Amino acid sequence: MAQTAPLTPSDVTAAIGFMLTLVGLIGTFFYVHLSNWLREILELRSKYELNSVGDTEARKQGRLECRFQLHRLLNHVTLLVSLVISFFILVVVYVARQLIDAAQPEPAIVPYYRTAATVFLIIYFGLTVYMLGFGYYVAFRLRKKTG
Repeated sequence: MAQTAPLTPSDVTAAIGFMLTLVGLIGTFFYVHLSNWLREILELRSKYELNSVGDTEARKQGRLECRFQLHRLLNHVTLLVSLVISFFILVVVYVARQLIDAAQPEPAIVPYYRTAATVFLIIYFGLTVYMLGFGYYVAFRLRKKTG
């Protein structure tokens, strides 16, 4: 294997910029998907509550539609996508850390990267856990009501 020269600060900055672009693209796609999923579950809960009282044919039909829509929304796919994207983000953070460690000298921008990465990870994982937890909580409660 050929020996490589140490990475320069500009190499590290360019590589981390590329990885942040990937995280931004995937993160944006994911959050659009996750927020739409949560919005649909909340709309479904509202629709069920509107149709929960009374035995008219329209209300029975509304409850039946809620049951079918809930079956479509309450599955493992959203959780699986969340886990895969979260794993990818953690891999990017790990690779960025290795790049920074390999740089000679350490780029002056590194403390700013660390701060931004820490804030990003707190916000990302906080929102992900909240949206998934709240969405599945509402969906499982709704499933109990719809039978």
